[in-house]
Amino acid sequence: MGTASSNLVPGHDELLSRFAGSSSVATTDPFWAELLTCPSALTKLPPQDVEAATVGYCRQLVDHNKATQHFQKLLWHTLERLRGAHGAARLGQATNAVYFVHVLVKYLADELNSAQLAAFIGQPLTDPASKRPLEDAPPLVTEAVQTLLDVLGQPVAGPASYLLHLEVMNLLLVMTSTQLYTPAATAQPGAHPFTDILMEQESRAPRVLQALLQHYIARQPLPPRAPLWVPSAAAQQGVLRFVRTAAVSVLLLPVRAYTFLIRSSQPQQGESVLAETALLLLLVLVHHAPPQDSKHHNPFRRSLRRIQDADDVGDEDAAESGRANTPGEPSVSYSGLYDALGKGLVHERSVLLLYSLLHDCVNFQNYVLVRSDLETMLLPLLQMLYTASSRTPSQMYMLLIIILILSQDIAFSQNIHKIIVPAVPWYKERMLVKTSLGSLLVILLLRTAHYNLSKLKDVYLHTNTLAALANLAPHAAGLSAHAAQRLVSLFNMLARRYQRLNNQANGSIVNAADHASNEVQVYADFLRIVLEIINCIITTGLAHNPELVYALLHRQEVFEPFRTHPRFAELLENVKVMLDFFNAKVEEARLAKGWDWNVEKVLAVIKGNLRHWRPDKLRQFQELRFTYEEETSPEDFFVPYIWSLVVGNTTIPWNGHAIALFSPVGALEEGLSLDTYSDASQVGRHDSADSEITDIV
Repeated sequence: MGTASSNLVPGHDELLSRFAGSSSVATTDPFWAELLTCPSALTKLPPQDVEAATVGYCRQLVDHNKATQHFQKLLWHTLERLRGAHGAARLGQATNAVYFVHVLVKYLADELNSAQLAAFIGQPLTDPASKRPLEDAPPLVTEAVQTLLDVLGQPVAGPASYLLHLEVMNLLLVMTSTQLYTPAATAQPGAHPFTDILMEQESRAPRVLQALLQHYIARQPLPPRAPLWVPSAAAQQGVLRFVRTAAVSVLLLPVRAYTFLIRSSQPQQGESVLAETALLLLLVLVHHAPPQDSKHHNPFRRSLRRIQDADDVGDEDAAESGRANTPGEPSVSYSGLYDALGKGLVHERSVLLLYSLLHDCVNFQNYVLVRSDLETMLLPLLQMLYTASSRTPSQMYMLLIIILILSQDIAFSQNIHKIIVPAVPWYKERMLVKTSLGSLLVILLLRTAHYNLSKLKDVYLHTNTLAALANLAPHAAGLSAHAAQRLVSLFNMLARRYQRLNNQANGSIVNAADHASNEVQVYADFLRIVLEIINCIITTGLAHNPELVYALLHRQEVFEPFRTHPRFAELLENVKVMLDFFNAKVEEARLAKGWDWNVEKVLAVIKGNLRHWRPDKLRQFQELRFTYEEETSPEDFFVPYIWSLVVGNTTIPWNGHAIALFSPVGALEEGLSLDTYSDASQVGRHDSADSEITDIV
């Protein structure tokens, strides 16, 4: 152990031994200056090596600290350095001190239970030499947390300041990491001593949240030659898999396991390690769930709900419309945040931030919905949907829920059809040129539905997908041929699956009949939703969708088996009326001009006769609308998901063997299979551990 330490920081073995030993050292002793004075930055050392070299000293400190108070004295000296951190040299000393505390706190979080940890960090500093008031002063650990938050509220000025802010964020992540070592996503009273202190910082939360978002927006790259250890490419290839069994009601969701594929993916060259660490810390703070009977709510989530647009400051129109900023509330540039999200949505953590903002911050959601460049945000999301085969269901849930939230807005559903995307190079099935953003969104949702039916068979993914399509249907305009064909193909795929299952159910033995019947019910409900989507377009927007008319004419035989089916007959009445009308017009033109069936000619007939189409004579159905609502315990999904991202996207050497929030497993995430769905009554809702969809017809 001594050799390892000497190799890392020459000459520090003796100092560390004295620090961890049984003899108390006064606060004013020069020893503390020697201990915290290093010839080089600790941040450039490999974290695993530092942990291996110091674990023995940490163990000794735990044994002796009650008598020596050396942890408290180290905290006191660290706070002194943070308060006087001006200039590169002092900033470097402060960063080393914070790093040292980070190493110790990580050991404490890993090895002590909550009661032991609370007793250890709550021990008061009684050394008179510290000149610390013993009355009317917050506990030293509370003062430390407050000082760390105050540092984050200050601007980054130069390379040394960059590293200090980064190390403060890492220390706060380590402080909150007790969450990793408890199985419950909802905090139990006293389970997370450091996090409890953080949740008490109501006055600091707005400024800290604002600072973290500003780091995400600014995306300051790591300064050249900054002394920071970065893992090699080879070290980033490792993959850990963790599984979390969701604590959910069996009435809403059959017991299922969440699997988190954790990849090492620290920021690459040109990316901002400060921005990405700030984002992870923000997600941890915002989604922490205090005990249900706690007197404290989560001030960071409250601050997220109240983020204001800094660009509105001093704007007369904003003042008149009531959008002028409120003093004391966090404010960032909405336009800067929108652009940063557009660039960052290739990463799961940015997708989670977008979800959090859209769900919690009504002002930002409204800002997004009125943007004229919706493609900035939608195209990255759609590209991620396109690569569904490399996504876990948890990732897919988030992407589809975001689209569902957006689809609830009528203006959004209308405007996406007005935005033309010149080309979609990542879409390989066919060349998409000058496609509307609306058509592209419909194509990707339909493609996702096809993929899910054939591969994942996840009922919640399918419900999300169809819910978004149903919300978009009343405003569909100018659907491309590819979008129209995929919609009819989805109906055909569901129809064939339904017919096969129905035949199996009719011929099944008694003990399998209930299961088969439930599966038939699921597919029947999905078929109805798709028919309602088609009906909606026929009754409200057929004049603007000639390609859908063509696709329905071309595949009209797929509807024939269901025309007399009691479950679907009423929904097929309008389809039959439309097909009869255009079949007659096409046949009339063919006989009059003597031409054979031809795509261009048939489309010309369709477009020419759309003006004569009379939807007012069709049977009217109540519009099908879905809305998204978080489940009563969203933390059961979000807390382990976010911590899986923290484990996979920081250089902190987390103790995987001690993690209780999720456990090692050797398989990718498994969604709830359509083939094993056991409660058909839940179709129309998304009852996962994080959310539900409610049919609001």
